[in-house]
Amino acid sequence: MLTTLIILFREALEAMLVIGIAMAASKEIHANLRWIYGGVAGGLIIAGIVALFADLIAASMSGMGQEFFNATVLISASLLMIWTAIWMRKHGKEVSMRIHQTCSEVTGSGKAMIMLSIVVGLAVAREGAEVVLFLHGVVATGNGETAGIITGGLMGLLLGILVAVAIYKSLVRVPVKHLFSVVTFLIVLLAAGMASQGVAYLVMVDALPALGQTIWNTSSIISDHSMPGQVLHALMGYDDRPSGMQALTFIAVLSITWLAIRVQNRPMAKPAGVAAAAMIFCAMISLSPTDADAKKVYSPIVEAGEVELEYSLDYSFDSDPAIDGSARHQFEFEYGVTDRWMTAIYGDFRKRPGQSFAYQGLKWDNIYQLFEQGERWLDAGLYVEYIIPESSLNKPDVIEFKMLLEKESGKIVNTANLILKKELGANATTNTTAGYAWRSKWRWMRQLEPAIEIYGSLGEVGGFSPVAQQSHQIGPVLHGKLGGGIGYEVGYLFGLTSGSDDGVLKLIVGYEF
Repeated sequence: MLTTLIILFREALEAMLVIGIAMAASKEIHANLRWIYGGVAGGLIIAGIVALFADLIAASMSGMGQEFFNATVLISASLLMIWTAIWMRKHGKEVSMRIHQTCSEVTGSGKAMIMLSIVVGLAVAREGAEVVLFLHGVVATGNGETAGIITGGLMGLLLGILVAVAIYKSLVRVPVKHLFSVVTFLIVLLAAGMASQGVAYLVMVDALPALGQTIWNTSSIISDHSMPGQVLHALMGYDDRPSGMQALTFIAVLSITWLAIRVQNRPMAKPAGVAAAAMIFCAMISLSPTDADAKKVYSPIVEAGEVELEYSLDYSFDSDPAIDGSARHQFEFEYGVTDRWMTAIYGDFRKRPGQSFAYQGLKWDNIYQLFEQGERWLDAGLYVEYIIPESSLNKPDVIEFKMLLEKESGKIVNTANLILKKELGANATTNTTAGYAWRSKWRWMRQLEPAIEIYGSLGEVGGFSPVAQQSHQIGPVLHGKLGGGIGYEVGYLFGLTSGSDDGVLKLIVGYEF
């Protein structure tokens, strides 16, 4: 009974904390709480589905299905909460100033509420599934009487709800001008804690290195099994005996999110005149994702004789109506000429808001693998691309160079692209611009390889643009190869600066033969 009470208390508290913080945030932007209720309903449905397949999930992946399920949900929720924290910090001041007005500009699109709804749904699904799988294990092993399990579960559930409600009531009493700071702080703590808990599950099944099994032991001060320990665990993923990977993940999420918030809110210098304003405007447009490189990280590894047809889509979401809905289609034919040289031709089509897709030009790219895979500590290759724009656009040709670097460490593959781009011919500028792309991919299984990808445009070499005007985006991307030679990449990238789109949906589908 006591074990069931503690487990149900913790799971209810974690779920209700997320719901309470989401409700406090939505209350102050006059958003419809139906988004939150919808997230709760969706989470309960997922938890119900998990209940139906509890035996299958518990036994899958060599008996580690529950751990992988929990890790996937926790890390996904953490990434979404990071975006939510950045959005709230960016728009909090604006909302506070307009709190007694309509605020349609901020709440009309519903993007933040969609994210909050998904976060709530994931939290409810994860905690509900955790309860279902735990109770399934208790019943299956015959540990405890049914009456004791039910009594302990109900008491834990009620206690968790009461504590979460008390925290919510405290939040709504915070003055409006401070509310977003408080809620953002709590969301960042939740995100770091969820990410830390997620990697703890992966360490548990040896999918990630522990980096030290127990780097400290505070069980004599605040035990995991005590009431304060359970509250801290729900709020920030507290563990009285964490592994090095847990601590590193917690610190990394806090640091990266804090940096992103600082960059997002850094004030831009006001231009001294019309000319300066025009220069800044042109710089912003030049870094727009609709004119930047497609969201793809290139590996230096080439396969001789491989032929691939590929379709890619980048779709932008942004509060600026001049950018929101911009899209880019690319169609590629790729051929591995030798075991060192691959060549490809792209057709580029783009769409501006309110317009139809239009042909932009032809791209020819080549990758040369510098040495055999695994021969050196780091695999490397050179990428050269030449862009011939549609003649009616009166744009210059462009040549682009990339240094492709890749390092495989166990199941983790890190790939970096260092980019230089220069215009050629009529209407060309003399500037050379720089950028980068990064991907860290976990080779979990052939059909599903989760990754984190980062893209950035720095501006002109020798005089980089101010950070706020640069484009930097980060987000989760799923990779995989299905049967019949079909491969895919799908993900969502979050803008980290005012010079970036708020978000970009990325999709790549390829067919190899």
